[in-house]
Amino acid sequence: MNRIAILGNGGAGKSTLALLIGRATGIPVFHLDQIIWEENWKAISESEFQRKHEQIVAMPSWVIEGLGYNSTLWSRMRSADQIIFIDLPIFQHLFWAAKRSFKSLWTAPNGWSSGNSLMRKLPYIFRIIWHVHKNTRPYILKLLSDCLPEKVVHIKSKRELIEFRGKLNILNKAC
Repeated sequence: MNRIAILGNGGAGKSTLALLIGRATGIPVFHLDQIIWEENWKAISESEFQRKHEQIVAMPSWVIEGLGYNSTLWSRMRSADQIIFIDLPIFQHLFWAAKRSFKSLWTAPNGWSSGNSLMRKLPYIFRIIWHVHKNTRPYILKLLSDCLPEKVVHIKSKRELIEFRGKLNILNKAC
């Protein structure tokens, strides 16, 4: 596996998982939140994001985590050797996002764009999580149905995520 796409709602643990995979494999990790968000929560334009996204997707190996603009999802999924979709219950996403935001008062979260206070924007983040759950999640599920089943890992519970991460920890210790 040289190209791994990690998708999921906010607070899913995508960044942490991407870093674990990157350490286990040596594949470069790209966090889409670091690309899309400039300082003070200013998003770059969709066309600029698409340009940067396609440069990364054209590389021979990558772990890309995040959603970005919906217009880039299929390109990333089609190019990936493996797609990991972390699809937890909405309340798990909300809880982990709140926990991450609170912890961000002391430590910057993995994969997050600098210059953007998470705690100050928590209500906005909650709205995004709700929007992704209601609108983007069904779109992702539709795209996944068009992919080869052996290419997709669909993680639906905290337990499944912990088990998947445990397998990566074994790989990290072997390296």
